[in-house]
Amino acid sequence: MQNTWILKISAMCVVLGMLLAVSLKTQQRVRTESGIPSTRYSDLASAYTSTKRESEKLRRQIEDLQNKATKYETELASGSSNASTLNRELQDSKFLAGLIAAQGPGIVVTLRDSPKKVGGTTSASERDLFIIHDSDLRNFVNELNVAGAEAISINDQRIIARSAIRCVGSVINVNNVELASPYEAKAIGDPKTLESALRMPGGIVDAFPDSRMVDIKQEQRIVVKPYTGSTRFNWAKPVEE
Repeated sequence: MQNTWILKISAMCVVLGMLLAVSLKTQQRVRTESGIPSTRYSDLASAYTSTKRESEKLRRQIEDLQNKATKYETELASGSSNASTLNRELQDSKFLAGLIAAQGPGIVVTLRDSPKKVGGTTSASERDLFIIHDSDLRNFVNELNVAGAEAISINDQRIIARSAIRCVGSVINVNNVELASPYEAKAIGDPKTLESALRMPGGIVDAFPDSRMVDIKQEQRIVVKPYTGSTRFNWAKPVEE
């Protein structure tokens, strides 16, 4: 009887050892094939932070180059009236496309996950109500557009016709840039009209279970930064008359 018990324990140890060996080999193969330079999570976090910082630096450079391009276009157009007219039309088009920073009165909306501690008995669908989702940001953008907002950004990501707002894991991508709570939406327009549209009874703000998830402030001067993503079209071409 004692020998049987020892054999069972030995067999379990052998199986456990084999499973651990397979697991370690699998992790090593995944890291090798994915090109991850380090096996330590601290190194991965450092690499992610560095990449994010470099991405932000490149976006600032794009914004600076756009401002310089606008300055050069204005200087080149100062020589003749025809060139000046064309430059005004060019700058107007860029402004409408969101490629130039905009300023004016409006509102600043801050959206954040609820600080409320949800009990363990709460269902997953109910817990989701206390988290800001990509659909919430899209709803706010749509409501602000309907209320007459003339320029909108989320965490300084300008919303244009080609902007996409979608969830990727635990973050939300806006213009292919990862954003996390809290989200600061700026909208230029009539401050009272914009806030009233969001706070109407039964409207978008009332849909949140915790009032602390939404904060709205009216401002007399808001600066909405320009769009700094790609403006290249690979497939769409102008229709030739």
